[in-house]
Amino acid sequence: MELRFLKLSDSQNIVNVESVHYSNDGTVTLKLSDKRELKLAAEVWSGLEQPRDNPLTDSQQEILEREACYTMIQNKMLSFLAVREHSAQELRRKIKQRFFKIATCDVSALVERCLQEMQERDFQSDERFARRFTESKLSNKPYGPFKILQDLQRRGIFREQAQAVLNEFGNQGFWLKKAVDCLVLLQKNKKIQTPEALSQKLYQRGFSRETIEHALKEYQIIEAQSDAGEFDPVPEVLTTENP
Repeated sequence: MELRFLKLSDSQNIVNVESVHYSNDGTVTLKLSDKRELKLAAEVWSGLEQPRDNPLTDSQQEILEREACYTMIQNKMLSFLAVREHSAQELRRKIKQRFFKIATCDVSALVERCLQEMQERDFQSDERFARRFTESKLSNKPYGPFKILQDLQRRGIFREQAQAVLNEFGNQGFWLKKAVDCLVLLQKNKKIQTPEALSQKLYQRGFSRETIEHALKEYQIIEAQSDAGEFDPVPEVLTTENP
């Protein structure tokens, strides 16, 4: 009985490739005799010398499983990048959340391999992400440089790289104007706020104490001109072309 069991077990472990389907995107889908269906790069399948007529070895099965997992990671990463720019850290987090529990291979190693490929093909760039992120923050709300710097660092951008991007957008005068614009928006509802309250709100939005002090003085001048009918305090939309 024991001998027959071993033979049956050996027979059940034999896995063959039953069908092969090539796609125009450079992938191949394999249907195995154990009901698995694996999609991977066609070059990987070719590299194994396409062992369709012979049972797959354990090593070959491991390679096919790993490369099928890599293809899923690659497709998901490309789908994220197609929507918007992502930092490398964001992609790591999102991919691991989706694949960590279901994958039978080392997801972390495959994610790093995929990130390297995306960067080599210029599909992903932390520098480009930092620039787009900063542009978005400046166009949507008048945030200060320290708030943007903090948000970039939370997304895995090194402080030096984030600071270099912020420096591209303007000097102290640029951030002073953004702070004044922020004050104008804060006072739109005509609710009178004390200088201390306004100062705290600007600080929370990432402006330096020095910039806040100058912005409050500038805003007082704007208010005085507005009351005298000499100035219409409509905030100017600032861009990298119009700092």
